Amino acid sequence: MTTDKTLYKPVPSSNSKKKYMVYVKNKDTGRPRLIHFGQRGYDQYYDKLKNYTKNDTNDKERRRLYYARFGKTKDKDTALYWSSKILW
Repeated sequence: MTTDKTLYKPVPSSNSKKKYMVYVKNKDTGRPRLIHFGQRGYDQYYDKLKNYTKNDTNDKERRRLYYARFGKTKDKDTALYWSSKILW
């Protein structure tokens, strides 16, 4: 594994359409895998990394509906986990 890719630490995305990215460990190969998450331009409940706070709604009903659509997961290797943890 290369040392320049810190695992499980979200940073602003290099993809112009996404808010954040995070390197996770691929379960099959053990190598780092890049996940982008959070559609840029869309609102979120609360941005815990404070890069997109202008899109914060703090609307509990929107958060409830988000979780009703997508559910929750404890699998750190998914975009859903990171989106839920950082943005919702």
